[in-house]
This record gives sequence, C-alpha cells and structure tokens, in this order.
Amino acid sequence: MSNRALTAEQRRFVDDMAVLLAPWGLQPGTARLYAYLLLCDEPATLDTIAAALGMAKSSASVAARLLEQFGLARRHGEPGTKRVRYGASNSYSGFLAAQARLLDDIGRLAESRAHHVTSGETLRRLRYLASFHRKMAATITGRIEELSDEFLRRGPDEDLRTAGDSVTVNAPR
Repeated sequence: MSNRALTAEQRRFVDDMAVLLAPWGLQPGTARLYAYLLLCDEPATLDTIAAALGMAKSSASVAARLLEQFGLARRHGEPGTKRVRYGASNSYSGFLAAQARLLDDIGRLAESRAHHVTSGETLRRLRYLASFHRKMAATITGRIEELSDEFLRRGPDEDLRTAGDSVTVNAPR
C-alpha cells in the first residue's frame, strides 16, 4: 500500500486489528496506527499517518513512540531534516514480550509476598497464581524464541502458521 488514503477493505483491517488488540490494553489509536504501518510499503510521516487515520498529529506521535517502545515500529530519519517517518518493524514479538514481562512481574510479586499477606487457602491460591503467571510468561518467552529461530531457518517468505489456522474477527460495526 502506498502511504495514501485507505481503501474500504484496508480501513476494515485497521479497525478489526484495533478491536483485537484492545483486550491486550493497546489503545485503539495505537492499534490502528500499528495496523496502518503493517499495510504501508514505505515508512510514513506523522502528517500522512494522521491524515489517513483521521487522528491528531500529536496523537499519532504518541502512538508511534509507544509502538517503537514495544519494538513494533521503527523510526526513520530523513537526512537534513528533523522530520521522522515510522514503519512497521520486522519484529512482531515486542508486545507479547512486554505482556510476558508483566505476567512474570505479577507472578514474582505474588510469589515473594504471599506468605507475608495471607495464610491458609488464600495463601495456596496466591501461590498457584504466582506459579501460573510465571509459567505462562516462560511459555510465551520460549515460544517467541522458537518462532524467531524458525523464522531465521525458513526465511521471511514462508508462513509460520500450522495448517488450518485462521482468524475470524467479530468486530462491532
């Protein structure tokens, strides 16, 4: 896609991506910007992004910096100017890795403090919560590493999905 206006189908993709990422805590504008960058052939300026998504340039800037923190977007400078452009990163694990860190933090908090704040059945529940969250974090992190290795072995043109995987979005219209 060029960095111009979105087609109806592209707009639907952008909106559906925002719906899917909302439960993960990503603000709709940030999720929409991420989806837009995924569709762009070249990095886009904040002016272009703001116009295409109908958002304020300041909102686009904040969203782009957040995506950059998650490793989902890359900043590209323009030689001789202060203008920056943003493009989608080739790393897709940043947001999931951040979620895994959060799960691990929750697990470590419950693990280290449970016996100081409760006892009995409640202590047992907090210890299970700690174990569950720490194991989920380790599973996510391990799977990210496996997929990264697989991607390097196979190359970018091969699909990493297993046969029969598909996604259906039931986004409100």
